[in-house]
Amino acid sequence: MARIGVRLREERLTMRQLIDLARLAEVRGYDSIWVPEGSGKEAFTQLTAYALSTQRVLLGTGIATIFTRTPSLLAMTAGTLDHISGQRAILGLGIGHQPGIEQGHGVVFDKPLRRMREYVAIIRAILRGDPMPESSLCPVKRFRLEFTPERPTLPIYIAALGPRMCQLAGEVADGVLMNWATTAYVTEAIANVRRGAERAGRRPQDVEIACYIRAAVGPDASAVRQALARETVRYISLDFYRQMFNLSGFAEDTEAVMKALPQGVEAAAERISERMLQAVAISGAPETCRKRIEEYRALGVTHPVVAPVPVGPDVYDSWAAVIQTFAR
Repeated sequence: MARIGVRLREERLTMRQLIDLARLAEVRGYDSIWVPEGSGKEAFTQLTAYALSTQRVLLGTGIATIFTRTPSLLAMTAGTLDHISGQRAILGLGIGHQPGIEQGHGVVFDKPLRRMREYVAIIRAILRGDPMPESSLCPVKRFRLEFTPERPTLPIYIAALGPRMCQLAGEVADGVLMNWATTAYVTEAIANVRRGAERAGRRPQDVEIACYIRAAVGPDASAVRQALARETVRYISLDFYRQMFNLSGFAEDTEAVMKALPQGVEAAAERISERMLQAVAISGAPETCRKRIEEYRALGVTHPVVAPVPVGPDVYDSWAAVIQTFAR
């Protein structure tokens, strides 16, 4: 059966509410729960809470940034989560965004592609108990876990937007996690993942293609549009995503948003076209929403991950409605 996941982090909800949503997702047939990480609640702690409150669903960091943790610490943390959850952990890694990394963590953002390659190699070696690989950016000389990992081959996914990171995911990772990708962009990104896999002598079908897909539902179409537009503005303001949107054919939208942003998020959200919103997010009747998910599957996305966008003041009910919409 085809997989489906849900992105589960909302700073306005209590942990009890989030745990209830995690349980709802598992009961309603979801295969995975993914927790992103920025400057809010820390991802591994949340996933541990979900691990202790569920039985079957996979638990992934989506994503943990490599610049803010050493590869040794990431191996320790992922191995611990896998032990607590009964072999349900997925370690999703990403590079984050330069301003947030440098200004928020005081860490130099440099050579992200090479650093990602070295992190994956070191983490795998630590989980397997192998000697450390050669590394110039992360010169870990010797590190051995004081416990035996549940799975030395714990799956590692790489968050990727650009062609080189997509190719790296194909070369070294078990999966790739995309974000805000239109169907046109997904096609090119998957081609790059496959290109990387073939270059490394791997079977492209062995690399799982996961993708966050924003979704909002509700009886008020205007409120749904407003919620999705505000969420889109947040990402347009980030360089990596703005470049991706431009490559997807929405340069006019992003330029208009950036010009309006000094007047506030609401003013900027009004500048996003319907064409862009329909391309980057899912909304509408339940059958329409489910049909859009199948469009991504048909292009090669093997693990779509619904990312709910809350509509209206009742955030919990809004998230639950999205989970119910895509339930199996």
